[in-house]
Amino acid sequence: MPRLNSVRRTVIAVLSCLALTPACRAYSVLSHEALIDALWDTKLKPALLSRYPEATPEELKKAHGYAYGGAIIQDLGYYPHGSKQFSDLTHYVRTGDFIVALVHESRSLDDLAFALGALSHYMSDVDGHRLATNVGEPILYPRLQRKFGKFITYEDSPAGHLKTEFGFDVLEVAKGRFAPEAYHNFIGFDVSQPLVERAFRDTYGLEIQDLFKDFPRAVESFRNAVSKTIPMATRIAWAEKRHEIERSEPGITRQRFVYMMSRSSYERDWGKQYDRPTAGDQMLAIVLKLVPPIGPLRAIKLRMPTPPVEKLFMDSFDRSAEQFAGTINLALDGSLRLEPKNYDVGVVTSAGAYRLDDDIQAYWLALLAGKNFATVTPAMRGELLEYYKDLKAPIATQRDAKKWRQLMAELKQLKSEPIAETAAALRR
Repeated sequence: MPRLNSVRRTVIAVLSCLALTPACRAYSVLSHEALIDALWDTKLKPALLSRYPEATPEELKKAHGYAYGGAIIQDLGYYPHGSKQFSDLTHYVRTGDFIVALVHESRSLDDLAFALGALSHYMSDVDGHRLATNVGEPILYPRLQRKFGKFITYEDSPAGHLKTEFGFDVLEVAKGRFAPEAYHNFIGFDVSQPLVERAFRDTYGLEIQDLFKDFPRAVESFRNAVSKTIPMATRIAWAEKRHEIERSEPGITRQRFVYMMSRSSYERDWGKQYDRPTAGDQMLAIVLKLVPPIGPLRAIKLRMPTPPVEKLFMDSFDRSAEQFAGTINLALDGSLRLEPKNYDVGVVTSAGAYRLDDDIQAYWLALLAGKNFATVTPAMRGELLEYYKDLKAPIATQRDAKKWRQLMAELKQLKSEPIAETAAALRR
């Protein structure tokens, strides 16, 4: 997978420099957080109050920020300075169990709001990819359709996928008519690090520190990227959808519609503990702004959703909201069960079916082997052995003979290693 990873990194760097869109998936940041708002008053706030009836309006406002954070946590690693492996794990491996663990490990109002936000991400990604992004992308980009067909996944075309999703964010901005305070709140999401640590340990037998050098700094760098994405989305929305916006809100002006945030305002509200673009990133941004999108730079040219693609997005958003609403009570009463669906395609994928899944499964196995499988539960071992039950499948790892031999040795060790039931009890 070196070429795909190189493409991913290049696309991420380019789009991040231009503040077009960080490398999130299915719905982008705004759409994920808009789903929280769509159900906040009718479903989420009542659910939180049923568990914490004494919560004050101020505490609920704070919990709202944690719900935003949960709604985008799975994408944290795809942003600059994050951990790609963290996000790959939460997108492809034991995806449903991670959500259930977040709910199970919640110990406060903020924790529960965060866990329910992460549940919304699961529901929206598995539907959003399958019903909108993967079928909308080939409509918007016929050249990609000729190459990949009428269903294009992230691993097929990272650049096309990211552009399609950012188009959905722009559409959400144009239709949402968000007030400046709403954008500020979107940027001001909160993350419950202790909860993420507990749930990640329960689900994967790993520590957050195994994947992040500095988790809090990664979160703040994530926030900084979001603070650049949102203003760019409002500018593009005004440029592309101005007449539609003016019809729905007579008298609106660009100055009132476009959201601006200065660096000084950002740092006043959220501090300076984030990683800034490198000198190389800044130079690349300047070059890309000056050079027309031709040749390789054509990859960054954005096409807005056409009416048919817009309908795909709106229908999938409505379906995601309905599906999410139907799972909230299950989360509260302890009966929530979710399949380990691959977020990119919306179904459970087997070994050899999706290269990125193969890659992260092998990476996970190697990390666990590095701990002599001391943190593995019966459920983890069962899922790994199930994934690798057919070694004749076209598993991507087979392309590297050295890595394949290593994987075979690790599987052999996993099968022979005794698994402590006490650890399983602690980690469910």
